[in-house]
Amino acid sequence: MDVRERLKQQISMTVLQRQCMIIVTLLSTLLLLKVWPRFSDDAMSVAWYVYLVLIAAFAVPLLRKTEA
Repeated sequence: MDVRERLKQQISMTVLQRQCMIIVTLLSTLLLLKVWPRFSDDAMSVAWYVYLVLIAAFAVPLLRKTEA
């Protein structure tokens, strides 16, 4: 199986798998903030409203209802 075929495969996830993936991502980010001072400095140097804009931009596809 080549790369194109792998990328075209449909991926199915359960709700539990998706929620666990989100939790792991959040916890990994918190770990990086705690143990890597440079990451913490860079992340905290961004204004809070930039994070709000990014959250809103990435939440739009999640909130949009998909038509089956």
